[in-house]
Amino acid sequence: MRYRTLILGLDGATFDVIDPLVARGTMPALGALAARGVRARLRSTCPPVSAPAWVTFLTGKQPGKHGVFNFQNLDGRRYSGFSETLVNSSYFRGTTLLDHLGRASDVRSLAYRIPMTYPAWEVPNGVLVSGPPLPDRRRIHARPASVEAEIGTASPLSHDELSAAKRARDVARLDACNRFELDLLERTTRRYLEAGYELVVSFTGIPDTLHHAFWAFHDPRSPVHEPDAPAALRSIIPRWYEAIDATIARLLACCDDETAVIVLSDHGGGPAPVRHVNLNAFLRSSGLLAIAGARRAHLASGVRRLVDRTRHDLRGRAWLKRHLPERLQRRLRTLRNATGAIAWERTRAYAIPIFYPITGVWVNLAGRQPKGTVAPGAEYEALRDTLVRELSALHASDGTPLVTGVWRREEVYAGPHCAAAPDLIVETAPGHHGGFDLDHLVTDVPLTALRTINGSHTAEGILVAAGGPFRRGVVLERPELADVLPTAVHLLGVPLPDDLDGRVLVEALEPAYVAAHPVRRAAREGATGERVTLPADDEGEMRKFLRGLGYVE
Repeated sequence: MRYRTLILGLDGATFDVIDPLVARGTMPALGALAARGVRARLRSTCPPVSAPAWVTFLTGKQPGKHGVFNFQNLDGRRYSGFSETLVNSSYFRGTTLLDHLGRASDVRSLAYRIPMTYPAWEVPNGVLVSGPPLPDRRRIHARPASVEAEIGTASPLSHDELSAAKRARDVARLDACNRFELDLLERTTRRYLEAGYELVVSFTGIPDTLHHAFWAFHDPRSPVHEPDAPAALRSIIPRWYEAIDATIARLLACCDDETAVIVLSDHGGGPAPVRHVNLNAFLRSSGLLAIAGARRAHLASGVRRLVDRTRHDLRGRAWLKRHLPERLQRRLRTLRNATGAIAWERTRAYAIPIFYPITGVWVNLAGRQPKGTVAPGAEYEALRDTLVRELSALHASDGTPLVTGVWRREEVYAGPHCAAAPDLIVETAPGHHGGFDLDHLVTDVPLTALRTINGSHTAEGILVAAGGPFRRGVVLERPELADVLPTAVHLLGVPLPDDLDGRVLVEALEPAYVAAHPVRRAAREGATGERVTLPADDEGEMRKFLRGLGYVE
């Protein structure tokens, strides 16, 4: 038997918000779904950020296999640690489980606004509506192209208008935008369910967007919490969780008991880090990193403070973007992140923050970096061994651990793209993220920065699933994001590709169903095409969205 499956993706949703609302009775739909099904804290990717996470969801593979580590991919050949262009769907399209499902069966699917799916591509037997980041968030980008006119306007606000509304704390405008987008999600999802599509996957980014901008109003423990802020602002996060729950309730009314319903998030949400752990300051004190001179380091510190102030001021940032040539803006970025103050020919290792709480440590490897100083082989491995030992022991002056884990990249990633990752992966302590200061091991995140981006991610999202063959009242032991779509494909009676990291969550399913429906495997058909670079104007608009969430500079 194959089960129609509805998957609802709630970007960044966390049980830390959901459970109190369920207990209060204001999220009854999700509470009831969990009570009659399974729930779990869902392990995200490393790092726990939407770019690799949603690609892992779509492909059933971890970043080492699909090759997406962040919105700007990692590049050890550059001392910035990142490529100059944004990742887009050409990195993986054609290799998703949606593509596999369409090639291997007659199942019709809808993928509605899942992140990283721009540009849209033709999915066999499927409809794909691209999700963020997008060059124009107001319009629908879809394949088949005829779907664009059928759905209509995607949002009432442009990137600039949404950013302005958040900065102005214009709750009425934000509420109207969220209402428009959530209603559109509901109408579109309902239309395809009623049309008989057997796999419908729909996405909203409302939770994550609100966490980044307004977590401080929700959380009294935040250093920038404002207890006297208007009630509409202090309640904006729980109010929209409750609104999403009401949407879930109406969509569940379209589903019978034989429909499998899965609600998930790609990562969790919580407070932004309030301190920087500046690993380059430690590497400098250990003699592994050298600066080009005190004057250059002082200049870098001054630029960092100046840019930190202006980048959180809309007029200041707009002036810089409008008047400074791109080459000079890149130069300022190298000074702000201190790479412009480092003497590379005398440096053996350096750190680049990736996304909270993950920082990458790169060995300055001869033959890879432009001015590499460490020989591949025994010297490289000996240096990694030393760094694992010493970074793992880092403590603050009061004895508090600053690092919760250090791993060689091959201990975290496997697959053809493992070599694209930093040589070491460092997880900093809760509330601490990598920074760029070259003089002090620990520094405070400026309050100006926290007032703009005061929420961030956690490594565990949510999973709630019920209906069809899902068991009742079961708590699963930390499944992975890569497991979700393989489970849905199995419920649809389709063999899985034989190259996945993810697995079918058989422990979530009734034993009788599992016994009667063993997991089947098949060789993967098709492959991704050539990677493309998007036009500069498109990337510029997409970066506005990403800057608004603190994902790129």
